Amino acid sequence: MNRTVAVSMVSGPAPALEEVTELEKDGRLARYQYLPGIKADLLHRLGRSEEASVAYPQALESTGNDAEREFLAERLAGPGRAQQRPTN
Repeated sequence: MNRTVAVSMVSGPAPALEEVTELEKDGRLARYQYLPGIKADLLHRLGRSEEASVAYPQALESTGNDAEREFLAERLAGPGRAQQRPTN
């Protein structure tokens, strides 16, 4: 999974998404909490909003971390619909 993130940084989200698709086929990673979030982010970066809107709820279900849940919920809400954070 770490390699997939590096691939996305070097080669872009499309090749990284191909790797995520292969990793999803590996039953050992079926419950890996970060797999749906990484997939959702890659889909988002590729402009595949409808597919990302399916992947983000899966990512939300897999994390118990409040900060991660907030981030994922904002991404799911989309631009302009996410809550504005107060600035100090």
